Amino acid sequence: MEKAELFKISRQNTEWFSKNYESLKEKYDNRWIMIHNKKVVKSTSTFDDIMKVLHAQKYDPSTVIVEYLQSKQIAMFF
Repeated sequence: MEKAELFKISRQNTEWFSKNYESLKEKYDNRWIMIHNKKVVKSTSTFDDIMKVLHAQKYDPSTVIVEYLQSKQIAMFF
């Protein structure tokens, strides 16, 4: 796949994620999700598990986004 096509796919997945963030956060609270073609194709409780799925299912990493969703806000101190 060409770089322009991969960028387009990534942008579409990211825009879909942003648009659906609140409902996804409710449904997949404290979970890792993998988004492919503007839909959640897998959710797991650990990053290692989502990476195993990514490799086992032979997804091209350039065509998916992986995000962690957490409804509870956390404080960050610098």
